[in-house]
Amino acid sequence: MNTDAQTAHTFFRKRLLSFLLTLMVLFTCLPAAFAVDLSIDAGFYFKQSRGGTCTLASAAMMLRRRAYLDGLNDWTDVTENSVRTKAWSNGLSHSFTYKEMQVGYATLPSGTVAKTGVLIQLLAEHPEGIVLYDRTQPHAVLLTDYTDGVFYCSDPAGNISSGRIPLTSSSVSLSRASCYWYVTSDHNSAVAQIDDLRLEGMRYPVNIRTGSGMGLTGTAASSNGTTLTGVQIAIMDQADQTVQSAEMQVNGTSWSFKELDSQIRFGELPEGVYTYMVMVTDSKGESLCFASDFTVSGGAASTATYWSVQDTAGEKLTQEVQQAASSVSGAAEKTKNWFESLFNW
Repeated sequence: MNTDAQTAHTFFRKRLLSFLLTLMVLFTCLPAAFAVDLSIDAGFYFKQSRGGTCTLASAAMMLRRRAYLDGLNDWTDVTENSVRTKAWSNGLSHSFTYKEMQVGYATLPSGTVAKTGVLIQLLAEHPEGIVLYDRTQPHAVLLTDYTDGVFYCSDPAGNISSGRIPLTSSSVSLSRASCYWYVTSDHNSAVAQIDDLRLEGMRYPVNIRTGSGMGLTGTAASSNGTTLTGVQIAIMDQADQTVQSAEMQVNGTSWSFKELDSQIRFGELPEGVYTYMVMVTDSKGESLCFASDFTVSGGAASTATYWSVQDTAGEKLTQEVQQAASSVSGAAEKTKNWFESLFNW
């Protein structure tokens, strides 16, 4: 095969691989929404057991959501009473560790605008939420997310509606909130999972400010005697066309995303909606996929960190997602096999 033909073959192969990545995302990958969107209550929220334990109850709800994201089977066992022995001493401790999840304390800026920006960034980095405290009440809630310009929370007070509600419907005021508790580190994703492939602390975009970049952080890792063989990163536009991509052959049990940081240039993307995709493969031929839609705009920039683990069998998907995925998994496998047969991948 001559050089021009080889070049064309390589280009066509990469375009087909990008198309295959898109199909695999549609059929078998875990969208980030399933990893971090906890707007549907699966049993995360409860009311405080007695007066004066709002901070403890809110922290327990936060840790319950974090344990759920980590794929821990006993996440429902995270309760106010179970956290109390680690976190309570005539009030919620400023620093404590519960089931490999370390919690810390910090204060908020005084201005509402600055405070809002800090909270938006915190929630982007902490999908499990943060404990927000209003000293003037005094009262605490679990601040869960910032969606479509609205802060949501779960208020443990008995006289407030249950579940996830707008912060404005709670007992805590954004303007008066002064401090918060949050998960500073979490080792469950590294020690509690037994999948062959893992993504640990992988940063991904939510909204990128036009002209600004975002550094790639986190690691891909393998276990159970396997080694990583390759990592591919792609950014697709709304027409499912690859606008940026990078790949690397790997031979080891751990790999840092920083190694491809210089090849993915978020700051060069024009305004629009994109999909960020990652595929990791190992020596057994198994693949782990991650996909997340994001925007590039002039608005406030935010990112999130993906800690949960997902294998190709979809074992950590919710039951509803498993049922939806089962109807297309066969088609995805046939498509993958067909593409592989074309070029003997």
